[in-house]
Amino acid sequence: MTDLLQTSMSEVFEQHFGMRLVPCKSRPVRSGYRAAIPFTCDGEERMVATLWLQKPTLKKVSSILLFENDPDEETLEDLASELANFIVGHAKMLASDRSIPCTIATPRFAGVGPLHSGCETLLFKSENRCIALQIKGDDASKQ
Repeated sequence: MTDLLQTSMSEVFEQHFGMRLVPCKSRPVRSGYRAAIPFTCDGEERMVATLWLQKPTLKKVSSILLFENDPDEETLEDLASELANFIVGHAKMLASDRSIPCTIATPRFAGVGPLHSGCETLLFKSENRCIALQIKGDDASKQ
């Protein structure tokens, strides 16, 4: 599913927001907005994809998608969750095209903070700002 999520990130940002993504070579140390969305594909372990974006990137998407140049904090949080849903939902569609059954759950805003360590991280860059998608097992589903 990682390859589908990577394809989805590029397609969503490039085709819908006109933001070309290239690899980000260094792991950002700043805080970013995080939104998490659980998913399961092909009967495998339930995973969580967490989208991480810096505020200027979210503000740019807000101006494109919502025509809002100065969004309030609640809007930025909602937008981060919607973007996570858009990306994982698009990956689910790509999986379906390959006859891989997937399910996704409701995204949730996961706070503002740095990237987590110890999980697979896909790093991209647009306009000199990194955008990350982190994938890990869903600890909540193991309880």
